[in-house]
Amino acid sequence: MPAKNIQINLLGNQDLEHTPWGRLVSWATTYGRYIMITTEIVVLLAFISRFSLDRKNTDLTEELTQKQAIIQANLEFERDIKSLQARLATAKKLLAGQPNIIELVNVIETLLPPDVYLSSLELTPSNLKITATAGTTQGFAQFMSNVAATKQLQNVTFGDIRREPSTGIDFQLIASTGEEKPK
Repeated sequence: MPAKNIQINLLGNQDLEHTPWGRLVSWATTYGRYIMITTEIVVLLAFISRFSLDRKNTDLTEELTQKQAIIQANLEFERDIKSLQARLATAKKLLAGQPNIIELVNVIETLLPPDVYLSSLELTPSNLKITATAGTTQGFAQFMSNVAATKQLQNVTFGDIRREPSTGIDFQLIASTGEEKPK
């Protein structure tokens, strides 16, 4: 024969809901249960999110360390580039103060008749000194005329003019180039 279903009630049969302890027990078994479950869920979510946040923190720390290493490795390279830029700026500034030599040489080339040859050409920022030889007096006269007509040369003086039987007329020309230094 099957055993009887036995029920045991440890709280008793009194009206538990009307006593203070009874109300507390009733509240704890209904609403307290939901509050504890919600609290446990929040704690579990915080615990689980901690793994994600720790991973992100580790990744960011490693990325920062790598970037710092790259910066340290390229620091000397950056210093070299800055030094080179400073030297280029200085060179550019110095070149801006120089007369345009190529333009001046081209002008002198156009001034030379076919039988006048240059022996030397000295160029300073503001002066020009040419030592040349003209094969004929016509070539020398043509060169003097061309120099007098050009606007790129000022204060032109011819000096040390000698007639050599084997080469022709040796002479020296000194002039200012008209280039002013920029301020």
